[in-house]
Amino acid sequence: MKLFLRPMKTFITLATLCSILFLFQIKLANAQQPTQYSIEGKVLDTLNQTLDYATISLLHAADSSVAKVMFTDENGKYRFDAIKSGTYLVQAELLGFSRSISQPIHIDAATSHKKVEDLILRPVNQQLNTIVITGERPLIERKSDMLVVNVANSTLAAGNNAMDILERSPGITVDKDDNISLNGKKGIMVMIDGKQTYLSSEQLGSLLRSTDGNTIESIEIINNPSSKYDAAGGPGIINIKLKKNKVAGTSGSLNVGGGYGNGHKANSSLNVNHKNGRINVFGIYSYQQNERTDLINIYRIVGGDNQFTSFDQGNTMIQARKNHSLRAGFDYQTSDKNTLSLQASGLINDSGDENRSGVQIGSFQSALDSTLLANSLFDEDFRSFSVNLNNTYTIDTLGRKLSIDADYSNFFEDASANYTNTFYRPDGALMHEPLKSRSMMPSRIYIQAYKADYTHPFNEKSVLEAGLKYANVKTDNDLKFSELKDEQWVNDENRSNHFVYREQVAAGYVSYHTTLNKFGIKAGLRSEYTISDGNSITLQNQVKRDYIDFFPNLSISYNASDNHQYSLSYSKRINRPRYNNLNPFNYFLDQYTYVQGNPYLQPEYTHALAFNYTLMKRFNLSTGYEITQDAVVEIMKQNDVNKSTFITNENIAQQKQWFVNINAPVRFTKFWNSNTNVTGFYLGFESEDANNINYGQYAMQLTSNQNFTILPTLGAEATLNYQSGLRYSIYKIADAWSIDMGINKSFNNKKANIKLSVSDVFNTRDQYVTTQHGNLNAIIDQKRETRVFRLSFTYNFGNTKIGSSKHHEKSDEEKRIGK
Repeated sequence: MKLFLRPMKTFITLATLCSILFLFQIKLANAQQPTQYSIEGKVLDTLNQTLDYATISLLHAADSSVAKVMFTDENGKYRFDAIKSGTYLVQAELLGFSRSISQPIHIDAATSHKKVEDLILRPVNQQLNTIVITGERPLIERKSDMLVVNVANSTLAAGNNAMDILERSPGITVDKDDNISLNGKKGIMVMIDGKQTYLSSEQLGSLLRSTDGNTIESIEIINNPSSKYDAAGGPGIINIKLKKNKVAGTSGSLNVGGGYGNGHKANSSLNVNHKNGRINVFGIYSYQQNERTDLINIYRIVGGDNQFTSFDQGNTMIQARKNHSLRAGFDYQTSDKNTLSLQASGLINDSGDENRSGVQIGSFQSALDSTLLANSLFDEDFRSFSVNLNNTYTIDTLGRKLSIDADYSNFFEDASANYTNTFYRPDGALMHEPLKSRSMMPSRIYIQAYKADYTHPFNEKSVLEAGLKYANVKTDNDLKFSELKDEQWVNDENRSNHFVYREQVAAGYVSYHTTLNKFGIKAGLRSEYTISDGNSITLQNQVKRDYIDFFPNLSISYNASDNHQYSLSYSKRINRPRYNNLNPFNYFLDQYTYVQGNPYLQPEYTHALAFNYTLMKRFNLSTGYEITQDAVVEIMKQNDVNKSTFITNENIAQQKQWFVNINAPVRFTKFWNSNTNVTGFYLGFESEDANNINYGQYAMQLTSNQNFTILPTLGAEATLNYQSGLRYSIYKIADAWSIDMGINKSFNNKKANIKLSVSDVFNTRDQYVTTQHGNLNAIIDQKRETRVFRLSFTYNFGNTKIGSSKHHEKSDEEKRIGK
């Protein structure tokens, strides 16, 4: 009870403070608001349905000059405030519809408020109902506070999953264990539709590999997030935005595809959306099947006092995965000011993997002592279910808004493995009977998160945002390991472990943005109070913590002219240890290799400073400096006595990074567009303990996309990815490069599209890692399946008229259970 009451007290205190601030700001705004002249109205189509995002112009009746411009809201309404007395016209415009203009409107002290008759927009041509209107965006787009990869309609996204697309995004790398890094730094927070994903690297990898790339709209890479976002994720945030239909009536799309690399691929998805009046219903179902083979070679030398043993290991990893995913929900406009949204999603992922390993063991530079042949069979069933409930209330036409979210998620993983290890003498004779063992690894994750966000514009130039959040996470991992002895399965207590972790976070934030002439200022402060309890029931080892942190952020922008914009920003962020890294137990891969948890890991804190310059609203230059205190890094160690090698995570003194990023979109000709993103950075690690880590290296990452419009219905793409050699902690990572190519053909008035793509055309992308630190000497050479041929067909059906509706953007929740 005490564990629960302490964060709740903090949460209630923050709620009280924000409530006082909320009431004070409303009272202040109402007290300062003078009597104003205003004009309001509504825009409808010929079916009497409201039209959002229509352009509304307030014109002076005398000369038709523009006084003000705005858009209709989600209810088709508009309102002009703070206008001078006089005679006006109201004009409504929307792509695909004819223009509509009101009768003259006279307003003065006698009629300070005027309501305009509904403006009716008529389709320019009835055949517009079968036309698909598409916007042309560059594949990579630099905005003031983020880098956006516009995945929708990209040839290279055809048939790929979310993980494939991330691996080809600027500055992002994915290692053999599905750890995602940004500009060489790990600990990035991955969100889907603004919702954090509380998953281990393996579980997050399963989720992303089961997410069809055709359901993704864009990927946002945010280096310095504002205080509105969770403070987690030291290097920043990756937000994957899923497609959301914005058309009236019934519409949808069907996608089917297949491919081949080192195994067969198949994918399909169905997206259906229906809007009628105040209700909007949507659903997306996708299925994927993937077979792949990865190769990994590991060579290491273990020992001391001139007694060295070499291990030369070759692994063939065969994976077969099938998954079904479903996302469905509805938006219901309960009134002109209130919208209720409910969304549910589920995932079923079944995988069967086989790992064939051959290890040659011998004295260093001497004859072979023995050979180990190992065969491991893995079976994993992963299930997840999530529900999000959102209610958004628009307080008034000035833009004051209150949004409340409730999230509930469950993740279930039932994994089992069977291991067979057979030792042979140098002459090929069997040393002894094969050693057989098995493991059962059930894992459960339960997440509850609640948040409230309030937006209060004081005027067109100043906005206040404030919010509260409470998250409660529980993970339960119960590993049971047994060996076959005398034809009986016997539990191995030294390899079995039950670990339960609980974490509660109560947070509050306030953010203020204002514009002063050409300057823009955004300042915010977020506070998070954390209580954690890691309990190894088997080892009777329990570690409890509670701490409160404050995370300020400040951004100053200067708009010198339409061609020159500058910004300077600072933020502080936290990266809490992944849950499974806190488990003190050892996970054995074989008798010579294992992974060891560390229950005493502390959170790491990152201070980031960045400068951004935009030229002609197209070319972008960013540079910055980041320093991480108590950085959590992966460390490889070895026991010279029993010849074993293990991997663990530890806090070191600090990690430093300098970076420069250039993004240059160029149109060479009418048919050739190019976008090049280059990042140069320095990544350094320093420790003051027995690890004696003091390494750093300059590196570069480059992504260059070329887009060709051969015919109005025929296009092609080619992308070059390059990463130079990199130093991460005690590891040296060699350079790697690849080229992706694709072509697409649309027909039937652009309602249908066929895409053919080849990733890593020359099969050059691999991972080569070495380490020589202390008594460590290891070489890891991994060749994952990177060259894949894919063919995809997409068909858009139903009413594709530009109209209304947009689905709810989900809340900020779910990540971090790393293994």
